[in-house]
Amino acid sequence: MRILKKLLKPFRRKLTTEAEYDNAVKTLSTLLDREPTLNKEELEYLDLLGTLVEEYERRTSPEVYADIDIPVAPIDAIRWAMDRNGFMQKDLCPYIGSESVVSAVLKGQRSLSKAMIVRLHEGLGIPYENLLPVPRAKPRSSLRRVAAVL
Repeated sequence: MRILKKLLKPFRRKLTTEAEYDNAVKTLSTLLDREPTLNKEELEYLDLLGTLVEEYERRTSPEVYADIDIPVAPIDAIRWAMDRNGFMQKDLCPYIGSESVVSAVLKGQRSLSKAMIVRLHEGLGIPYENLLPVPRAKPRSSLRRVAAVL
């Protein structure tokens, strides 16, 4: 774990400048060349660095990712942010509300309000589009009725 901390020292929680991004890409490239021989800590670092680079690219060039993004359910986006930040359910209280409300949201028993969505976006950096409900497929019954008429 000491090696991982030493490797991460040049980077913050996210890449903020183009110089940091360039340095991260060079390091990532070097690690990818050595991937079959990497130890566990180096593989964890490779994964983390890849995530930082992708997040920077999504922030600075969203048009590249616009056509390939897959809709994410709000619960999955929140759980991903919890994992990324090392949060427990109780840590979401400032963004969502009481522990019982947090629990209901994570179980899918309660929808996010507009205020919750804004606080989650501003506080945890979850994109708005990932906090909005995923559109459901239309029922096929209407298609069967149309086909029967034809």
